[in-house]
Amino acid sequence: MHSTQPNVLPNVSAHTGGHHTAQAIAQAYNVSDSTIRNRWFSWLRKVAPEPLLKTKQGYTDLARSLFDEFAQVETCDRDAWVTDARARYSQEWSSAGVIEGELMPEEVGSVLALRQSQTTDIELAVAQQLQSLESLIDQVNAAEENLSQADLKAAVARGQQRAVMLYQAELQAELQTTNALRQRRIGSDT
Repeated sequence: MHSTQPNVLPNVSAHTGGHHTAQAIAQAYNVSDSTIRNRWFSWLRKVAPEPLLKTKQGYTDLARSLFDEFAQVETCDRDAWVTDARARYSQEWSSAGVIEGELMPEEVGSVLALRQSQTTDIELAVAQQLQSLESLIDQVNAAEENLSQADLKAAVARGQQRAVMLYQAELQAELQTTNALRQRRIGSDT
């Protein structure tokens, strides 16, 4: 099996390495080799895909590790062990070119790698667009704040101008009235 990811083949090799026989495993756990091949191995297949557990040369190191774990599990806890072991190992399998417990054919791996690459590109583009949008929103907020401050300054200036005009008109009227009254007084004195 091949993958477009450069680290997949070494990972698959790590899972499929080792050549352990059913007899050697059975002897280690004091059970018959038929128990290993039939009963115990059927539980291991619920955890990992068979190509990662068994090759033509025998059981893999992964199978040996799972047999070791399985030997310590109580009969009533086996379903829970399957769920737990599957959760622990499934992340490794995805990096080893395995989906849903099956090794991926090269074509599927290529399509998935392409899809993952496209998804990553889209995610990057979305992140850049989102950053641009957030920058634009910040600029609009700053412009609105500046506009609000400018509007406020303009209103203050208009108020000051109106107050100056009113004061000027009032002062002018007062001076004109005062001058008119003085003129009248001076005119009546002569």
